[in-house]
Amino acid sequence: MGTSNPGKLSEWSKILQEEGFRGEIVGVSGFGDIEDPDETGETFDENARHKATYYAKLIGEYILSEDGGYEVDVLDGAPGVHSKRVLPGGKEGTDEQLIEYVLEKVKGLPADKRGVSLTVAAAVSDPEGNIVYEDKEEFRGLISNQRGSRLIPGYPFRTIHYLPDIGKTYADLTPEEHKKYSHKRKIAKRLVKFLLEYI
Repeated sequence: MGTSNPGKLSEWSKILQEEGFRGEIVGVSGFGDIEDPDETGETFDENARHKATYYAKLIGEYILSEDGGYEVDVLDGAPGVHSKRVLPGGKEGTDEQLIEYVLEKVKGLPADKRGVSLTVAAAVSDPEGNIVYEDKEEFRGLISNQRGSRLIPGYPFRTIHYLPDIGKTYADLTPEEHKKYSHKRKIAKRLVKFLLEYI
């Protein structure tokens, strides 16, 4: 898998295997000291494709890469591909700073003005750098009036991504609820079906 992030590798490995994939899933760190590519795309799709082809040609294996993040309506879709650089001047912030910044921006706004999308794009490249599979999921919600009870390090917006249908934030989902609502799991279901047919 085209990532050096152990948390991302673990998450994708778990959901792909739960959805029926029986192959071995290895991160790029398993192939030695490999430099990560620059993520210069203007969309999640572009970054996912770029990372997949970059690692596939470098390693000579099939590579799954993904890119995603939060798009806050009142911030005109920021942070989007800019990840943690949502603070004024494009500065990077800590998890706590990002949470407080967004909460302040939506303070006093009605629910219909506090929309947010959690988006992920995925791409699979063959060893020659040809994209053989692409997918994307968007998970809508609201920015909550206050932070939830749980913070997942590295995923600050999940603490304030409120799901009206179940009355809790994304970070507060139980394992069973996460299986039902996970945007990545929806992609994993389709991806496993594709891989089984493709292989």
